[in-house]
Amino acid sequence: MKRTALTIILGLVSLIGGNSLASAQAVYPDKPLQLIVPFPPGGASDVVARIIGSELETRLGKPVIVMNRPGGGTTIAAKEVARSAPDGYTIFFSSNSSFTLPAAVKESVPYDAAKDFEPLGQVGKITLALVTYKDNPVKDLAALVTEAKANPDKLSLASFGVATVSHFAGELFKSAAGIKMVHLPYKGSAPAMNDLIGKHIQYHVDTVIAVKPQIEAGTVKVLAVFSGKRTPFLPDVPTLAELGYTGIDFASWGAVVAPKGLPPAVRDRLTATLEEIVNTPSVIERFKQVGFEPGFVRYSDWAGTIGKETAEMKEIAQKAGIKEE
Repeated sequence: MKRTALTIILGLVSLIGGNSLASAQAVYPDKPLQLIVPFPPGGASDVVARIIGSELETRLGKPVIVMNRPGGGTTIAAKEVARSAPDGYTIFFSSNSSFTLPAAVKESVPYDAAKDFEPLGQVGKITLALVTYKDNPVKDLAALVTEAKANPDKLSLASFGVATVSHFAGELFKSAAGIKMVHLPYKGSAPAMNDLIGKHIQYHVDTVIAVKPQIEAGTVKVLAVFSGKRTPFLPDVPTLAELGYTGIDFASWGAVVAPKGLPPAVRDRLTATLEEIVNTPSVIERFKQVGFEPGFVRYSDWAGTIGKETAEMKEIAQKAGIKEE
């Protein structure tokens, strides 16, 4: 009888515990979320992240606080997220700048992109563009290449950070064109764009999101885009491939991830919510207004995807001479 009574009690405890756990998961979220962005306010990733954060807040019913954590070529923020509690209250919006590029140029990265994150989904991509200030006498890409070849290491080409997509794209172009230009890394898109407009630098690789408002304001002109086909946001601007540099199809893809070990129920809810956001017509229109090309992708093999692209980026880094600074 004693054993039977004990068995019943243990069964009740287990049942109550299981119901409590299920109840706790069912009410997620029950407090505000943090959406970490590894760039300063005002840049492309920040703009997109704030749209996503606002939509998550509406759908989840809890505040979503966008936190900017720039520095370290995005690795500072990524490390913070990787070491956060895997409870669904800290999520991360970033790109290849955090997940594949650092490992291609750094001897040591303070996290393992393939193992330390739980992918919630890729939400789209941002086309990159090569720009200069509006009244630069250089009219097109061919003229830039001619000038650069005649004056090696005399012209400046800025990026929004060492080992970011902006840096990789610029070095990829220089390598393909056989030219030498001085790389000027900035801590974010906004300061680089400000210096370009002020004519403190001559050329810059930035996102369509950052470039589009400046085109409309008449402060910059675009020489080419890095996508495989023309972007609908700048339909009159040729691709590098069109201009003779075939094989260049390089973009900044954006993904939302969480720390590894996220409870499956929480992961599934966040993924489903993000997919709903990206496929909502009104949100698609907001994305398009700023130059973000939405497209939701669920990762079936995050580790494999990250490993493959990292290897490709290492090859580009070696050929183009991209090194940790």
